[in-house]
Amino acid sequence: MPAEQYVWDRLLPELVGLFLEPWGEPIVGLNLRQRVATLLAMRAFRRIPAVDELFRAGYCWESHTLVRSAYEDWLEIAYLMREPGDARCEDYERDVHRHDARVYDAFKSLCGDATASRLFGDIPPEAATFVGLPRWQTNPSSFASLADDVGLRRVHDFAYTYLSGRSHPTGRTRELFDGSEKIAVARIPSRDPSEETRLALWMSWFTARVAVLAAREFDVDHEPFCDEHVLPLVAAAGISLETCVLVREYGAP
Repeated sequence: MPAEQYVWDRLLPELVGLFLEPWGEPIVGLNLRQRVATLLAMRAFRRIPAVDELFRAGYCWESHTLVRSAYEDWLEIAYLMREPGDARCEDYERDVHRHDARVYDAFKSLCGDATASRLFGDIPPEAATFVGLPRWQTNPSSFASLADDVGLRRVHDFAYTYLSGRSHPTGRTRELFDGSEKIAVARIPSRDPSEETRLALWMSWFTARVAVLAAREFDVDHEPFCDEHVLPLVAAAGISLETCVLVREYGAP
């Protein structure tokens, strides 16, 4: 099938180009907000070729988890950059230490104090602060709470539920087979625009929003990208499963 029939093939080079400024050259002297923005931008950038490989091989089902990860990064950076100052980014970096403490506590519970001490060694003081705390005190913020903060709760309740239903091992995996319930034949993966288009649009939008918000910390304005490259592809489609989540954060249309 000609490449031009695939939305993803049309958007792929534009998405890659979106990250050339400011990250096309080495950057030094980053402040905290720029450092966090760059981390999330690079996560988004690295995800692009991974999803591309899955799409081209016809593995749309398997790409749902990566598309969901792109959505999570959009929520995260929208939340972190919404308020001025460093407070939210500082807490974001502390989450690493909370997570490490949770891993250590869980491993110690599984294998015992002696094994944990032998394998982990001295716990860094930043993580030691959180070791031994009840897990509810080190839980990360829920994505639902982030969505509330950035005006995306209605998008979240649909998009995250939809993507999670295809990322988790549910009975919906019957869609991976053809035939009846008694005689099921494994479906051979093949590229199909009817299956790929929705995911391609969502992946492109989520990735673009991360890049837009991250670049803003470097005084680079990529905001027109979504209007110029993504929305024209769906302008005539109206509200549908493909297009209903293509809204901007903070409740903007």
